[in-house]
Amino acid sequence: MLTHAAASLPLPDDVGMDPAHYALYIEARKRDDSRDGYTLLHVGPYTQTRHAQQDHDRITAALDGRETTFVPGHRVSVRYAPFDVSDHQLFADPYEADAVALLDAAVARG
Repeated sequence: MLTHAAASLPLPDDVGMDPAHYALYIEARKRDDSRDGYTLLHVGPYTQTRHAQQDHDRITAALDGRETTFVPGHRVSVRYAPFDVSDHQLFADPYEADAVALLDAAVARG
């Protein structure tokens, strides 16, 4: 798709692949560099990478300077990855609420 866009060509109607979906995973990991921690919030699915990237950037900005104090003893970070449809019940819908507000609510719940 990117090569079509770069060449100013129209995108084909069918590229032979199922539509991709993306998700954000906000994770709290122990600050001792161990892998101990947990996923604080799942947000998705996003049907376009740009929407996932926008929320990723907004959450990263909200965490700026607070990533080590947001959850005591943990470092909070956000990453985006493919959406796992089998775990759909774990995800908050990014189109129904503001991603930063979802993060604040998840931290408040503990």
